Amino acid sequence: MQGNYFARRRMVILKKLMEYLGIDSRRLRMTWISAAEGNKFADVIKTVTKEVKEIGPLQNFRRNNEW
Repeated sequence: MQGNYFARRRMVILKKLMEYLGIDSRRLRMTWISAAEGNKFADVIKTVTKEVKEIGPLQNFRRNNEW
């Protein structure tokens, strides 16, 4: 259970990093699904795939040569 909360905090940080890099944060999603929720898993995958396709290919993001 505690790992879920750590992951949630990391997601917030990762989304901010993505925004900094110019990557649309809608490309990242975290959903809790139990092993018994196969239909929910399939629905989430379909939804995320559809949304990312609508966003389009990753073309422009901030490149920083200082890294």
